Amino acid sequence: MRSRRALLALAVAVPLGGCLGVVPFQPRAYDDAARVRRLGVESLPDGSARLRLDLGVRNPSSDAATLTRVDFAVRLVGRGVAVTEQTLDVPVDSEREVEVKVALVLPNPRPQASVRGDAPPDTEDVMVDVEGGVVLRFGGVERRAPFKLAAALRVPRAVLPEAGTER
Repeated sequence: MRSRRALLALAVAVPLGGCLGVVPFQPRAYDDAARVRRLGVESLPDGSARLRLDLGVRNPSSDAATLTRVDFAVRLVGRGVAVTEQTLDVPVDSEREVEVKVALVLPNPRPQASVRGDAPPDTEDVMVDVEGGVVLRFGGVERRAPFKLAAALRVPRAVLPEAGTER
């Protein structure tokens, strides 16, 4: 009898273990769980640039979650220049949106050739595309919420990819 109860408990627990973070009747709930609130590029004195990304993340599930990771790719003028992943440990409940700020330095591959003393780096308005996702962990289950944004921003010319190159 005791083994029968243990088997029954196991049969019920195994299928429910993967249900954490599920949003019933909303199969695309995680598509809107992460949004880019602000995207900016700051020119640095050596000709490189700092990309800043402010995200709004909400938990569409009623289960407690932890934001564990942000990963994203950056494209300038249609060419890939960076891919990054940042590890976090931010609790996210279903009551409010959490603001997350991440940054990425886009290095100047030719620092000696492009910086002239105290002159500010040459900049150009270009299309910056950011695409990625945040990972919410519910116990041992992870769910990914994607985000995407394209904006015209002023970027130092030195970090722009040359024709035919992709990092």
